[in-house]
Amino acid sequence: MDRPTVFAAALLVAVGGIVYELILGTAASYLVGDSVVAFSVATGLSLFGMGVGSLLAPRLPGPSGLAFVRNELLLGLVGGSSVLVLFWAYGQTDLYWPVFVLLSVSIGIGIGIEIPLLVALLKEQGRDESVSLLSKVLALDYLGALLASLLFPFLLLPVLGLVRTALAVAILNVGVALFMLARMGHRPRWTWVTAGSLAALLVVFAASSGLEAALSTRLYQDPVVTATTSRYQKLVVTQYQGDVRLYLNDQLQFSSLDEARYHETLAHATLTSVQAPASVAILGGGDGLLAREVLRYPTVREVVVVDLDPAVTRLAQTNRLLRGLNEDALADPRVSVVNEDAFGWMRDAASTFDAVLIDLVDPSDERVAKLYSAEFYSSVVAHLRPGGAFATQATSTYFTPHAFWQVVATMREGGPRRSVVPLTVNVPSFGEWGFALSLPGSGSGLFAATPLPAGLRFHDATSLAATARLPGDLTEEAMPASTLLSPAIYRAYQDDMRRWRY
Repeated sequence: MDRPTVFAAALLVAVGGIVYELILGTAASYLVGDSVVAFSVATGLSLFGMGVGSLLAPRLPGPSGLAFVRNELLLGLVGGSSVLVLFWAYGQTDLYWPVFVLLSVSIGIGIGIEIPLLVALLKEQGRDESVSLLSKVLALDYLGALLASLLFPFLLLPVLGLVRTALAVAILNVGVALFMLARMGHRPRWTWVTAGSLAALLVVFAASSGLEAALSTRLYQDPVVTATTSRYQKLVVTQYQGDVRLYLNDQLQFSSLDEARYHETLAHATLTSVQAPASVAILGGGDGLLAREVLRYPTVREVVVVDLDPAVTRLAQTNRLLRGLNEDALADPRVSVVNEDAFGWMRDAASTFDAVLIDLVDPSDERVAKLYSAEFYSSVVAHLRPGGAFATQATSTYFTPHAFWQVVATMREGGPRRSVVPLTVNVPSFGEWGFALSLPGSGSGLFAATPLPAGLRFHDATSLAATARLPGDLTEEAMPASTLLSPAIYRAYQDDMRRWRY
């Protein structure tokens, strides 16, 4: 058992250990929708488990080499099945948080055991270099962590998805165990056990697509038509009796039964308030449904759809169901698709627009909160032509009223010489939903600058005007503006959501 063997093992298990932590954090963020909480809890629990594991390592029976092999087999079993177990618990029970905690701590213990056993193995071979030896093993461990942090978002998650990534790391664990057994000499029983475990994992890996599809089906009340994972999120399309639904990270984005209420309000409240709109930017809206509404205006000559995730726009361009809903809007020659971060694109864009429509996910974490900041809205205003307008979805006026009014206050901060009009419409899939519309000057052109186009499913001139009449129980509250340095919108949204029990 030479040092290169142990050092190679240290590098490989370090890659696997960090990937397991990233897998757990990503899976939890898919389920709970709050990436900050998910990754914080996953990291904390894993590190705690690693501390426990480092204390347990000297107490494990048998030679260090065999103890390491046994640990890798157990870690591969737990880690490889972790995503399947977690999603099963989420779909079948109310105990997914205890399951998540147990998995995180157990995997952390397995990771924490590895390095002490490798160091002990070298010392058993008479290579007692104390601090120098430990520093070299830890340096390789940290190098492995860097490799894992780069491989996971750019290669493993987009190509393999969560389930197969977990199984691939489990195969790595068992492969390292088999490699160590070969270097330690003849261990027939453990060699057969390890080889059998490796073969079983390879079989499960090959069948993982079917297992993942079966789990996805249990998570949704309607049959799953397509499911894929990008480097940013999980995408699922379901269909039942004409109701097509899109989910991102298991959060409903729209139902075809009532999406027109949402998209027609955001698009037409803005464009009817602009004189002969010709150039429109859509930030978000990669499903093409907003672009469909914008293209109803004969004066429109240019539509730029800016969506971070190419998997979303590709799905909207290729999936038969989504293409039917968006009427092939993204294939229209007037439409160009840009897969970039909306904040950076808007900051650097050289073009100006008659209207900007902002259709982004709710500000449920600090990463998204920057797209609800005064700095972002100020950048949008700077790219509007004279007489231009912009609007954003502003969360639920019923479930998250504080966040709604904070969006309104932040838009006023970002465009101080403009009028901000709060709007609301009932979307049965989501309840009462809010929008905020920013107009130049006093806002005298509200709904009156351009006629409403024909062919709408939900709105006419009367119903569109009614979106500006807020219900009596929606009283405006004085809220501070949300900024990049102080993302108050994120805290307001989370505080609002904590009031509800589902």
